[in-house]
Amino acid sequence: MGFKFPYRVKLLGKKYLNHNVVQFRIEKPYGYTHSPGQALELSIAKPGYELAVAPFTISNLNTDGYLELTIKIHPHKKSLTYGMATLESGDFLQITDPWDSYNYKGPGMFIAAGTGITPFLPILESLEAQGDRVDEQHSLLYANKTPEDILYPNKLQQRLGKKCVHVLSRSRTRNTLFGRIHYGLLESLIHDVQQYFYVCGPKLFEKDISKSLLAMGVGKRYIQTGNKF
Repeated sequence: MGFKFPYRVKLLGKKYLNHNVVQFRIEKPYGYTHSPGQALELSIAKPGYELAVAPFTISNLNTDGYLELTIKIHPHKKSLTYGMATLESGDFLQITDPWDSYNYKGPGMFIAAGTGITPFLPILESLEAQGDRVDEQHSLLYANKTPEDILYPNKLQQRLGKKCVHVLSRSRTRNTLFGRIHYGLLESLIHDVQQYFYVCGPKLFEKDISKSLLAMGVGKRYIQTGNKF
């Protein structure tokens, strides 16, 4: 028996943001509400996907009349995300109620890798909608392989300006740092260990960044990750 889902919704549309990341817009159930940083569990409403369930962060605001998910597509043809990439508008998905993945607690630094930027987008957008000057009290350290892998570069530039620092591991370009996010880089950029740190990316990325922050003297309560260690 598969996972029990309370909602069956239609896919409204999809758009490739780069070679392996797709933005999905799906139907929003009547009365469905979510907060910035929340996620949901999802599956495809087709035979063969009964046990294929995964969490995805909702990457838009509750004021929109749809739900938006930004998902990296796995190349394995039997994976859930590969199956999602083959869907057409009108196909059905199954979703759960939203649950807290990240809770915004106050100003600080967002540290993301790849699609790890997705929970932070609605948080930043929500702060801006409230009239906050996001770049005055927040910064972003964003790791990718190449410039083409950077998601929503214009939105990030618009909201954070020079407070958005890109780190590329396979490309050397102007106005970006080369390599990976490591202890030395964090130490050179962080001047306040009592701000909040929101970290999202692959499990090993989150673990390494958290260890570095703790070694710098950041209190555990100031660090949020998507995975619990």
